[in-house]
Amino acid sequence: MKLTLGRKLFLYTSGLLVAVLLIAFAALEHNQERQWSEYLQVQQIAFARFATPELLKHFRGNFSQANSPAHREQLAGLLSFNPDLVKFTIYSTSGRILFDPPAMFKGQPLPNHPVDIEWAAAALDPVSKTLQLPDGTQLLEIVAPAFGPSGGKVLNVRYLFSFQTVEQRLVEMRRTFQLIAMVAAGCALLLVALVARSFTRPIHRLTAGVKAIARGELQTSISSRGRDELATLANAFNEMASSLAQNQAELKSKNIELQKVNNELLHIHERLIRTERLAAVGQLAAGVSHEIDNPVGIILGYAELLLEDCTEQTKADDLRAIIAECQRCRKITGGLLGLARIGEQQRELIEIELLLRETINSLLPQKLFQRITVNLPDTPPLPPFYGDADRIRQVLVNLLLNAAQALQGKGTIWLQLEQQGEMLLIEIHDDGPGIVPDQFEQIFEPFYSTKDHSEGTGLGLSICRKLVEEHGGDIVAGKSPHGGALMRIHLSLAERC
Repeated sequence: MKLTLGRKLFLYTSGLLVAVLLIAFAALEHNQERQWSEYLQVQQIAFARFATPELLKHFRGNFSQANSPAHREQLAGLLSFNPDLVKFTIYSTSGRILFDPPAMFKGQPLPNHPVDIEWAAAALDPVSKTLQLPDGTQLLEIVAPAFGPSGGKVLNVRYLFSFQTVEQRLVEMRRTFQLIAMVAAGCALLLVALVARSFTRPIHRLTAGVKAIARGELQTSISSRGRDELATLANAFNEMASSLAQNQAELKSKNIELQKVNNELLHIHERLIRTERLAAVGQLAAGVSHEIDNPVGIILGYAELLLEDCTEQTKADDLRAIIAECQRCRKITGGLLGLARIGEQQRELIEIELLLRETINSLLPQKLFQRITVNLPDTPPLPPFYGDADRIRQVLVNLLLNAAQALQGKGTIWLQLEQQGEMLLIEIHDDGPGIVPDQFEQIFEPFYSTKDHSEGTGLGLSICRKLVEEHGGDIVAGKSPHGGALMRIHLSLAERC
């Protein structure tokens, strides 16, 4: 069994109380026994003072007829009122025994050693001492002098008294003390148990509160009663828990703020990385445009001239292949220049829904869109967007063409416009094959493309992101609820460049 603080307090305090009670009762018993012994001695000395003259009158100096039955009955009647008297003996002043009857008043053992009263022979007043018998019994011995009519001392009377009355009273007292001790000990133990419980219950509550705090339950509080140290400790615990909860709330709030700042820094870092990449591509584009674009243009011109004069079908096909590849080279260099070009922006207030519908209407006549359904539901009036209409149209055209190419000319494209606070949301998604989640970010890198080599250069989405970021927005890829790709564009309505 675990020895808890409450059990320790109960055991130690109850043990101390029981020990104090036992010591107190032992001291009371000893003191009472002494008082009763002293009282017995005083009482029996008084009896000896009274009985000695009566005995002297009874014998009248004639001790020869004292052992007769009639005489014994008279003596018994004379001395029977003292229940503690065991025996008496009459001595002369010289110490000779004048009358020594047997123990006719009490059936108790008497001392078998020779009696010597020289210690009291010369006493003029009754004297006493205690005799210890071999069996442990005690007797009170009193020697009282008797005086004649002339006032002279004529004899001594030795009395023996038992301690039975004292012992009976001691037995009764012990029983009374035992009953009182049991009642007192029971009350003391009950009081100690209540006191121990009053101490341990707040400690148990504090322990449970500390465990709750350790589990993270910082809203824990414990009740405090009174004005003692435990109540003060409980109040201090509640203040600590409240302070911890407040600090945790502040830490969570700051952690959320730091997470937001960290996300913004990551976003800025990603944009810086993309800007560095675009800057590198821009430098490459400048060199390519000067070093490749002119020779490719010359090759393209000569090939077109040769094609006009060529009559052989085989050579004509070769020339057409040369022309196609030259045009592809010029398309790549043009894309690089478009990616690196900064240029002046012609910003104005744009009705974004009108611009989107105009862009759709310009693409629908193309052969690629003949079997594609484009859905743009009516939207509530949106605030005008301040930006470069040509560049936003270029972004929309590129995204719609990508969606149509992913559908391979057959399917549905959904568009959605929505205002979200200070941002304008444009969503374009389709029911095509979609984009692998690992490629949601890679598709915006220069020269990365999921199309065939003959269908794209991998620069379109990079240019789209660059144009959107110039307008204070962002573009991300995702998965459409219809199973295809999703392009989500955020444009800042607060942009006023």
